[in-house]
Amino acid sequence: MKIALESDREIMTAVQMSEWRRIFEDNRVVPPHNQSSRLAAGSPQAFQLALKQVEGLQTTQSEAGEGSRHELRVTLFDSGRQRFFGRTWRSAPREVRSSRVRFSEVIYFHTALCLSSVVAVVELVSLSQGPGASQNAVGAGFGLVQLFSARPDSGPPHGEDRLSLLHGTPRALLHPALKDPLQMNAVFTVMEGTQLLYSLQPHPALTPIMHLLPPNILVSGHDLIPGVLPPTDDTALPPP
Repeated sequence: MKIALESDREIMTAVQMSEWRRIFEDNRVVPPHNQSSRLAAGSPQAFQLALKQVEGLQTTQSEAGEGSRHELRVTLFDSGRQRFFGRTWRSAPREVRSSRVRFSEVIYFHTALCLSSVVAVVELVSLSQGPGASQNAVGAGFGLVQLFSARPDSGPPHGEDRLSLLHGTPRALLHPALKDPLQMNAVFTVMEGTQLLYSLQPHPALTPIMHLLPPNILVSGHDLIPGVLPPTDDTALPPP
């Protein structure tokens, strides 16, 4: 009986450690570079990034094609310091329909790093079923959304735009030879006809709850934020 109780406790401890590890991985946040933080002397600004759809998706013969699933992953990146920071946000998986993937996701964040070197790296990932309950994830292209202009008189970003995706992986941004990733067309090949339709604009409605959301953290309308009422839809954060 004593051996059985000890075995049960060991199992419970293992389960708890596994859960703590999952929570740690899900909430791990990489801080921005210290020098970039010192340059950001202004007040934090809130933004809304809407990821609408990927068009002109080219499926290979090894993929399932129509009906295959894809997701978007978004991470903040400081090109001047070649450093990813914050936490990677992932969309819900979506199916391909007529070479198009509709995501209709809206991301919210606030940051004081309103520097021209700070961009949002958006990666398209193809998902497939692996052995057992596992899932295979393969990069299917990426692009950079320029969040801030180098011109101080240009004002905050606003409006809808199209982002041409590039072949390769965002990890290449860390290569020492790529000091200016905004000029990557000379190094990476554009995925002909494959574009992400998105819009970026200020989101002042986020200002009253900035103290509840850490800076440089990307969240969507269905994420639960302590101190904020549960969301009623996927397009707007609810009031505090």
